[in-house]
Amino acid sequence: MTEHPKLAEIMESRMSAFTQSLGVKFHSIERGSCVLRLPVLEHHFNSTERVHGGVIFSLLDSAMGAAAFSVLEPDESTATIEAKINYTRAVTGGELECTGKVVHAGTRTIIVDGEIWQDGVLVAKCLGTFARI
Repeated sequence: MTEHPKLAEIMESRMSAFTQSLGVKFHSIERGSCVLRLPVLEHHFNSTERVHGGVIFSLLDSAMGAAAFSVLEPDESTATIEAKINYTRAVTGGELECTGKVVHAGTRTIIVDGEIWQDGVLVAKCLGTFARI
């Protein structure tokens, strides 16, 4: 992946306080694609000592939103309209890698595919629609 330096600078400065509080780490970005990483921490666990589904979804939404942002015009912003997620594996520790990739960038909406992987195994897959604002 060829990283776009200006996009990387923008994304690092725009990462929300919520995303930062989860411990999400910005890895790379290029036009139409973003990679984030999350080291699993104890406060991510639900009552069954697995990573809470909301943490998984938040990571996906952040990576997909950043990918959508990467294709916008300078005067535009974006917001999630809807997302459909499939959880495929429970997570009990380690590090997660999340990729968001733009599938279609229209004049009013952007469709983004998201995946989370851990050690070569798919953890979750998501398809989201983002508004151009």
